[in-house]
Amino acid sequence: MVVFAGSRRWVGIAKEVTPGTAVAPVLTIPVDKFDPSDDVTQLDDQALRGSMSKQYGQYSGPIGSSWDLGGPMFGDALGYLLHNMFGGYAVVGAGAPFSHTFSLLNSGDGQPVTHTITDATGVPATGQARQYPYSCLSELSLTWNAEQLCNWEAKAIGWPSIVPGAPPTNTLSTVGPVPSWRAAVGIGGPASSGTLVTDITEISLSISREVTAYNTADNTQAAFVIARGPIDISGKFTQIAQNEQRILDLLANTQPQLQIVLANGGVGAGLISLQVDMQKVGYRTTKINHGTIFTYEVEFQAIANSTNVGTSGGLAPAKVVLQNAVTTY
Repeated sequence: MVVFAGSRRWVGIAKEVTPGTAVAPVLTIPVDKFDPSDDVTQLDDQALRGSMSKQYGQYSGPIGSSWDLGGPMFGDALGYLLHNMFGGYAVVGAGAPFSHTFSLLNSGDGQPVTHTITDATGVPATGQARQYPYSCLSELSLTWNAEQLCNWEAKAIGWPSIVPGAPPTNTLSTVGPVPSWRAAVGIGGPASSGTLVTDITEISLSISREVTAYNTADNTQAAFVIARGPIDISGKFTQIAQNEQRILDLLANTQPQLQIVLANGGVGAGLISLQVDMQKVGYRTTKINHGTIFTYEVEFQAIANSTNVGTSGGLAPAKVVLQNAVTTY
């Protein structure tokens, strides 16, 4: 009897040179969960034949894939997901730490890069893994809870999975996750310039994007193209009720700046720093919660502006700066 231990599974990622052409992983992403699926559209033949039956045949239609991964946030792997989601990218630095800026791509066709996700289970006989090429993120969520590690979850669709010709290499880094209590939140301005808010207990950010697979009559079951549409960024935070400022912001439609900074306290090549800037956020709801003490739960929506743009210009709802020892994404 042959069995495969689930704890030996690992998930890798790499940027594709050509969308849909699978590449070997360059970094392993430590995850708590990875749920991949090959999604086949089954075409049913239910045409009447004079019998008291319903199903007379089943034929394969378009095939794609989807996956959902999640776990603690690792500051080196995160850059691959941000690049896939935003598209706009620039890096500066003569040595570690390098500063990576991710912004909305508003030039050319507006399409971000694609990635191959490798699921190394050991089950496939030859390549010992399945690869999911042309992976395009539809959602990337980040959650900071002061009592937990910073966590993420990502969802994507792509082309049908394939088995690589040879077993992939498990490439682990020494970067560790970062506790959420190390985060700093600024409302109305940067957290570093006197607008630091110290009574936020939890904050979550959801970056979503329209992703549509277009199938054509081109003699292949994989999509002709997987297209990315507009980006949307929203979230919520929980704040200890020390005053009514959040309700006043809601009623006045103030739309303050919101900045989230998370750093591991390292220096040089050991620094991991994530900075999310949203120049304008509109509050959707502000609800007071009754517990041991009163707290406010605020839902917000990031608004496109000219401050959070990158080199491709236009307007964007947010910009993310990631610092680490990775030379490029």
